Amino acid sequence: MIFTGRIFYSITQKIVAVSFLLLSLTVLSHSQSQINAVRVDTPPDIDGKVDDAVWSNAFMINEFYQQEPNHGAPVSERTEVYVCYDSKSIYFGFKCWDDLEKISAKEMLYDAKLTNDDRMRILIDTYLNRRTGYYFAINPLGSKNDASLSNDGSSKNEDWDGIWYGKAHITDWGWEAEVAIPFMTLGFDKSNDSWGIKFSREIEHKVETSYWPKVNINTQANQLSNAGLLTGLKDISQGIGLSLSPYLVTGFDRKRSEEPDYKLTAGLDVSYQITPGMKASVTLNTDFAETEVDNRQINLTRFSLHYPEKRNFFLDGANFFQFGNETGGNKTIQEKVITFFSRRMGLDTLGQPVPINYAAKFTGMAGNWNIGALYINDDREKGMNNFYVTRVSHNFWKQSSIGFIGTYGNTLGPETNFVAGLDLKLATSDFLGDKNATLILFGQKSFTEELPNSNNGSYGIQVDSPNDLVKANLGYYRVEKDFVAGMGFVPRTDINETFGGLTLGPRLNRYGIFQISAGGEFSIITNASTNYLETREIKLQPVGIRFLSGDQLTYSLVNQYEYLKEDFNIFNDAVISAGSYSWWQNEIKLETKGARDIWGEFTYGFGNFYDGKQKDIEIVANWKIGAPFLFACRLKRNIIDLPEHSFTANVYQFNANILFSPNLTLYNFIQYDNESSTIGLQSRFRWILKPGNEILFVWNSKYVESDARYITDTGSLRFKIKYNIRF
Repeated sequence: MIFTGRIFYSITQKIVAVSFLLLSLTVLSHSQSQINAVRVDTPPDIDGKVDDAVWSNAFMINEFYQQEPNHGAPVSERTEVYVCYDSKSIYFGFKCWDDLEKISAKEMLYDAKLTNDDRMRILIDTYLNRRTGYYFAINPLGSKNDASLSNDGSSKNEDWDGIWYGKAHITDWGWEAEVAIPFMTLGFDKSNDSWGIKFSREIEHKVETSYWPKVNINTQANQLSNAGLLTGLKDISQGIGLSLSPYLVTGFDRKRSEEPDYKLTAGLDVSYQITPGMKASVTLNTDFAETEVDNRQINLTRFSLHYPEKRNFFLDGANFFQFGNETGGNKTIQEKVITFFSRRMGLDTLGQPVPINYAAKFTGMAGNWNIGALYINDDREKGMNNFYVTRVSHNFWKQSSIGFIGTYGNTLGPETNFVAGLDLKLATSDFLGDKNATLILFGQKSFTEELPNSNNGSYGIQVDSPNDLVKANLGYYRVEKDFVAGMGFVPRTDINETFGGLTLGPRLNRYGIFQISAGGEFSIITNASTNYLETREIKLQPVGIRFLSGDQLTYSLVNQYEYLKEDFNIFNDAVISAGSYSWWQNEIKLETKGARDIWGEFTYGFGNFYDGKQKDIEIVANWKIGAPFLFACRLKRNIIDLPEHSFTANVYQFNANILFSPNLTLYNFIQYDNESSTIGLQSRFRWILKPGNEILFVWNSKYVESDARYITDTGSLRFKIKYNIRF
């Protein structure tokens, strides 16, 4: 089969023209609810009890409306939100009536995912640009979660850690909570006394989500463009905007049969709010002792796996560096062309850690301009250890933007590398009245020492329409043979890819079924030089069911084609010979309701695989024993039977967490895979004295098999004290 990007290109001009026309005719068609900010002289005591006298003077909201399961109906349980502020912070009080026996409250971990718990969420658009903002959530046990938002909330950086305060407790009528968010934590425009604001309440035992202000059925979970208004914020202060975070780290590294290598080091993180919207950050002698280990994966493909960034310095403000098809659409596509991938920093060409000596970052907004600049110096060979990134974009219309990115530095080799790119995003949440639609165009070129300045580009187009009844996307991108993203993540070059998908999801809301979905997606990858087909994947989902109970069941049928130019070493000594292969696979997946004390997922796949057979089994199980204890496991087995080789790829993961309080936790994570045949253990004890000030003990170790038992091969212990001072 021969497929070329020229066929897709012939309709690109029509897509662009129609999209420009429809987007330019889009107008704001809904009125917005409003909160008049109430200034108080005495702030509330944040103890989780909404009983301070100051709350009686605060602005109160009680008109919440369901998005699901009964769209437009009032919230099923009484809900009240109180809002007030002083010069230093904004305060929120929540009262949530409910049946005590049905309140879902499992998490007590700081910054935990609260997906399976009852919770109140706050979305704040401090620039009133309907694009960027902050997310805060709290559950009945006082567990908190936060994130930074961009691209109208479609990009959510959950690893952003702001300094804020919140407590909650369960009462005899439901639960209540108090939250204080210092203005020092937020970026905003002092000349504007109005912010966008939105609240939502999740009642898990009813699978219910309600919002203030009222939202339409197509509104995304963290969408900012239809937020209400908070007006009258006057004389608020970020102080002088200076934040100092010194830290001290000690411990040791130990290898088998060697003496311990003791460590003692110190470092400093500094940030300064140059303007209310622009922040400069510097890190010296950077330490990542608190970073969680990666989840192990066994790679049964020919291409590099994508591991997420987990280091706070790079996660803070990460949205300012997103480019091209990172800014929306299908994530599996996003992971294929990433111009700047911060995970490359601090790793050498073999993927081994390299200490970061210092780094500086400049992020923020100035009017309609979004600006990100980053410089990194690490400990690799001098002359190859300096890295630069600049990203600038300009907002126009309601949710659209145009921008530039440039990177200089090469983590992949010794050659100098420079990448420059342009992108355009046209987006709206009012398409045809209340629909979401996005068009993305991007193009970039790399300039690499010893490679010709031709056949070195990457460009693409993508259209997305993620709505409730109909979800659709269509796109194309090209990565040329000599394109090198020296600071990015591009696992395949010399390719054209055309992709798309369509899913219909009518809401039944009867017979125990909430919503039924059916649809499919496809991806066709051809060689950019020869136009011959290399990969084709067609995935059909005849049925997907969301039950009113909160459980989900899906069945998928996948057709896969792969052309191997050369023999492929898939696992240990198992090799698949060069040639063309086509096969079918089936997958059944069951997800149980997370509000239960025992919940999880079960996935079973079966069918052909290259010229053999494959069975995939994945089990995820979680058991919450009261509030303090959580046990979890994930077991994944790929059973492969090929004509000349048979093998099983196993990954086992176990969590045992003790949650003494939201500020005092012990986290234990054990992993094993039979490709490396090693066991990994990480234990992290975290004591948050107050937000920004904490003590950590972290133990990492690897165990290898010797004489039919496992012994310690390597181990490291770190004790870290971190303190934050804000002026």
